[in-house]
Amino acid sequence: MSSIKSKKLKVFLCDLTYDTIILVSDTIPINIGFVGSYLLKQHKDKIDIELFKYPNDVIKNLKENPPDIVGLSNYSWNSNLSEYIASVAKKINPNVIIIQGGTNFPHEPELQEIFLRERPNTDFYTLLEGERSCSNIISRILSSNDDQEKIFENNIDGVVFIHPKTKKFMKGKYVDRIKDLDEIPSPYLNGLLDKFFDGDLTPFIETNRGCPFTCSFCHTGADYFHKLNKFSEQRVKDEIDYIGKKAGNLGISNLHMADVNFGMYPQDKLTCEYLKESKERYGWPKQIMATTGKNSKERVMKITNILGDMFSINMSMQSMDEQVLKNVKRANIKLDHMIDVNNHLIEQGRSTKAELILGLPGETKETFISGLNNVLNSNSASVTIYTLMMLNGTEFKKPSYRKAFGYEGKFRIVPLNFGEYDGKRIFDYEEVGVITKDMSFDDYLHLRIMALFVESLHNGKPFNEFFLYAKNYNIQSATFLKILIDNLKNASPGIQNLVNGFLEETRGELWDSEEELVEHYRDDENYLKLKNGEVGGNLIYKYKSKSIVESSSEWLEFFKSELYKAIIAKQNNISNLNEIKSEIDEISKFCELKLHGLLNPKIQSSSVESNFTYDILGWIDNYNEKSKLSNFKLDHHEKLIFEYTKDQMGIRDDVFKRYGTSINALSKIVTRISNLESQFRKVRNGNDKYLRDVYKKVGDTFVKYALSN
Repeated sequence: MSSIKSKKLKVFLCDLTYDTIILVSDTIPINIGFVGSYLLKQHKDKIDIELFKYPNDVIKNLKENPPDIVGLSNYSWNSNLSEYIASVAKKINPNVIIIQGGTNFPHEPELQEIFLRERPNTDFYTLLEGERSCSNIISRILSSNDDQEKIFENNIDGVVFIHPKTKKFMKGKYVDRIKDLDEIPSPYLNGLLDKFFDGDLTPFIETNRGCPFTCSFCHTGADYFHKLNKFSEQRVKDEIDYIGKKAGNLGISNLHMADVNFGMYPQDKLTCEYLKESKERYGWPKQIMATTGKNSKERVMKITNILGDMFSINMSMQSMDEQVLKNVKRANIKLDHMIDVNNHLIEQGRSTKAELILGLPGETKETFISGLNNVLNSNSASVTIYTLMMLNGTEFKKPSYRKAFGYEGKFRIVPLNFGEYDGKRIFDYEEVGVITKDMSFDDYLHLRIMALFVESLHNGKPFNEFFLYAKNYNIQSATFLKILIDNLKNASPGIQNLVNGFLEETRGELWDSEEELVEHYRDDENYLKLKNGEVGGNLIYKYKSKSIVESSSEWLEFFKSELYKAIIAKQNNISNLNEIKSEIDEISKFCELKLHGLLNPKIQSSSVESNFTYDILGWIDNYNEKSKLSNFKLDHHEKLIFEYTKDQMGIRDDVFKRYGTSINALSKIVTRISNLESQFRKVRNGNDKYLRDVYKKVGDTFVKYALSN
């Protein structure tokens, strides 16, 4: 360690991402920005701070300019990478102090001790919010006068560690949260984050901290986080303006928000207004990724309506079974309320999302399917189905909790989180719950296939017109998806191979132990498969991307044949079979053209067109479950032209440039688009001077775009 009397402490703060195939964690690191800004405020000219995101960048600097202290974020996606960088730093300078902090850490002291003993290169771990805890460590180091023994001789508030000599587990008192968050200087406004406006990373902002909910599967469910603390309105406004200028110049389209209940609080209205103003002034953001509030849905709808199609409402249901919800200490909005919310949003032309978690305690295959059917039939535009992650800091890591519900976990690589750095292959992996006393492994596999079908065929409305047409014949969305799954043998070989490939990879990605997983992927042949993107990605989004880019025409044929057969089976004495076939053919053509080139840079973005016998736009505009397409038959053919707007082209250019065009890159892109339907081609009549959005309304009028846009 440098002599404290002679010069400043040199501090590296790292929020690392794997970058072997693509940038996996692609956000500007505000977490270490907050910590760094707070440390500079508290310790002023006694420290120098440098921030890092990319592993090779920090390794290079560790060798060329060794620091006194290295701080590392620790999340489920970079935990082993951070510990490895700690080991590199220790080899270069054995006296370097390593601090880690982040959500991937148990709450129970006995589990904390086990965690630290398995990470011998980490000297200190900060508990919960890290600014004050990390500052306490710096104060201890500064007061030690280069005496290493003094650094570790007593507990430090907000910190746990293993004493290097006695090997005793040491734990300080929890520190109070920062109530006035402006006490932390803005790392944007003071320039600390400027280096990360590199065209590759996405801006990340936080307007408040805290969550009033107690969900057992979430890190913020702890009592510590229940009270809401806020940054000031002026601070948020200034940050958005500062980011907007830089992001707009770089052509960045996205924004991520760290708030866990965005839109639930009155001050969020001002944030939305600032963001809308920024888009109008700087062209940023075009899309916003955020988690909306679980309660106060009317307020969330009203506030976020300011953002239009930049943003989607998220209904985080997790389960629809009352006993399961009790098991995870959660309460949902009622189903009829959710339906009202979704219908209201649909009337506004806005996208709605819902979330379910596969494998929650007490959930059976039957209760999950029943709940999924209810959510699908509530008119949510998207229903995302997550596999339960057994995260540190949640009850699912407690042996007693796992035993009570009969959990068996398997290990898989966190999608694309691997790499070779300084000559060593590093992997980050997660434990997922695949068996409980109420759900077998075969049940898990069946539900994963259902999740694939929901994500690929329903979510984002790629084939929405088929689902609307099916409802005209009393075939609900969930029923139609079940028909497709049950009759998969009738699909093309390409579709069958796609589904079988997904099932094979789902089995193959799971390992009984961390050791088996690491041993397997360190083998040259298996590691090459990872590097080539053959394995190790997000399977749901990988196969959704393959469905859209490689197999959409095959899906359309499958939809056509199965829907036609389902209608015949549903109805008696149908006399208009030819008319039904003609209508389904037109719907297929409409879907094909609106999806033309979606996520596919190889297809020209110029306009495409065709003649139609039915007024499909009029049918969509006036849709209800009794409005038959036959009532919209035209006296003569009508030409429809399908085009991309200027904003859409900007988003396409941005995401292809930043993520690439491989199947794994496309898998990332679908998670970085706020709603898929916003990227469908807009439509106009051959004689019309305006493009219109198929789904987005303002009042009773669908949104139109000038051709110059």
